[in-house]
Amino acid sequence: AGGTRRVSRFRAPCAGGEAARGEEEPHLRGIFQIGKKSCDVVLSARQLRWRPIQPESPGGDSNMDLPCKEEFVEMKDVFSVKLKRRRFVGQKKGGMLLGITVFVCLKKENKLEDYAINFSNSSEDHCHSWFRCLKEILNGFPNRPKSLKVFVNPHSHKREATHIYYEQVAPLFKLADIRTDVKVTEYEGHALSLLQECELQAFDGVVCVGGDGSASEVAHGLLLRAQMDAGRDTNYILTPVSATLPLGVIPAGENRDTDSFKYLS
Repeated sequence: AGGTRRVSRFRAPCAGGEAARGEEEPHLRGIFQIGKKSCDVVLSARQLRWRPIQPESPGGDSNMDLPCKEEFVEMKDVFSVKLKRRRFVGQKKGGMLLGITVFVCLKKENKLEDYAINFSNSSEDHCHSWFRCLKEILNGFPNRPKSLKVFVNPHSHKREATHIYYEQVAPLFKLADIRTDVKVTEYEGHALSLLQECELQAFDGVVCVGGDGSASEVAHGLLLRAQMDAGRDTNYILTPVSATLPLGVIPAGENRDTDSFKYLS
């Protein structure tokens, strides 16, 4: 299956490839199977890149004249990494190690799309070493939320917000190891009222699942809370204090098909 090497300096042999843009310090280099091909995989703080291992020619020499297609993902686009195991039905822990799965999220046009890449290797030591290093890199990115306050408006367009959150959004938060405190609002102005009272310092951001009205109410609540915390007169503000927490909006209103997830400061 191949082992893991910690390397001090590596330059990809594919001239003109993405990795040739600049030399950087890799953390790990090893062999994984990706799809049906054995690949030479290199991990750095900025990129995870791989290329198929060239087969040997009948004369015993490596076929270096074959086209060398290198692929990569930017680590800033990776939102989770998990050890992949085969388990029996009902088995929740343990299981045979199959490798590592890297979860990537990219913005395409006005939407975010997520996908997974499987790096197969049955060696426990090999996979755990890579898993730890990948997690260290992800944990080192600034401004990645660990805990979020979530408001869901169940009365948004066709009452779809609750379904959208629990079926599509919550699994991604769980996959990314983000803790959530979810409140399904009960009436207009509920989120505004709660934002004036809750302990916001426990969170890294606030998320609203709903339409334009819900987003406006939560944004109003965050700004109002910022003025209150700063001791400002909330009835007359010429220069308002900025909200300390970013606001994420997950569209679930009438125009959600043309919107994308937004994370606002």
